[in-house]
Amino acid sequence: MKIRYMLASLLVLQVASTSAVLAEEGFQISPRVGRSELRLDADALTTRKVTELETTLAGVEFAYVTPFGLLAEGGYSSQGNWDWWGATDKFRLSEYTLAVGFQIDTPSGFRITPKVGRARWELHSREGLLTRTDPALVNTRRDYDTYWELSLQKEVSDTIALGVVFKDNPYKFGDVQSIAFTASFGL
Repeated sequence: MKIRYMLASLLVLQVASTSAVLAEEGFQISPRVGRSELRLDADALTTRKVTELETTLAGVEFAYVTPFGLLAEGGYSSQGNWDWWGATDKFRLSEYTLAVGFQIDTPSGFRITPKVGRARWELHSREGLLTRTDPALVNTRRDYDTYWELSLQKEVSDTIALGVVFKDNPYKFGDVQSIAFTASFGL
């Protein structure tokens, strides 16, 4: 259902961007850091209680943008509720992602980039709180899910843009909602 809304949004943005400047062609690297909220469903945990966690997010994306704005991207991110002094990590979510999107560069220097993609995720609990879906995996659950993401950036030079990335997606273990600061560097 969300994919249909995402595709419809892409079409509307494409039509609305007829006066937008063509995207800068080339490769980009985009590190990100921010906050996430993981909502773990009751059936994903041995405690059988819905759990919501505030987590810290860090990641990086590598993308190629065509002259007409089509973007192909791959990346990695990790989020967890780390305790820096005790080095504990109650839950950690790692994601490897592949996505396509459309980068719209406006004449005023803003970039709007809706994306849809596929994530290979791994949810890990050091305390063994996850229900087992695979007998070989004791403290870990792995799977694939589709996701969407939206970024808004402002170009600060010919090769650098700063902004935010928003993501709110249902996964098989629950929901992931994040907002992160990102910087895109043209290569």
